[in-house]
Amino acid sequence: MRQTFITAAIVGMLGTLPLYAQDDEVDTRTAQETESGETSSEVEARPQEREITAKADGGEWVEEYVSEDGEELYQSLCSGCHMADGSGAVGAGKYPALSGNPNLEFAGYATYIIINGQAAMPSFGHFLNDKQVLAITDYLQTNLGNDYEVDGTLDAVADARPAEPVDQNTEEHE
Repeated sequence: MRQTFITAAIVGMLGTLPLYAQDDEVDTRTAQETESGETSSEVEARPQEREITAKADGGEWVEEYVSEDGEELYQSLCSGCHMADGSGAVGAGKYPALSGNPNLEFAGYATYIIINGQAAMPSFGHFLNDKQVLAITDYLQTNLGNDYEVDGTLDAVADARPAEPVDQNTEEHE
């Protein structure tokens, strides 16, 4: 009986609170002054919001990664699963640690996996060029707690690419 009363009291109190989440007329953010001195409830978008909106509205869109910096590419493409420090993760899937990973002693292993994927890891060869793949491989061999001698070459990267690339849009759906 006591729990029922407490629950009813809480629900009753919640019912008296204004619902801002779905009310377009209420803006809980601080009002700003415009150039003319008028107060406006419109808040300036953060820089990333402007960039996303510009792309969605037909702004410049890049179909491929343009960086050739191994660390930048790793942080953009790999760290979401393998973690920023290369420690790997277990959760929705098993993402192996790259830090101290003996498989990375020779670049051929990482090169093949980056280009072609393996098990749950997607292939990145369809949108990374040879220099980018080599940059990631070099980064993996010399960072994240690894101290291997860099032995990858652009020729080895080109050789690891499949003769007939798979269409990434239909690969698993046919």
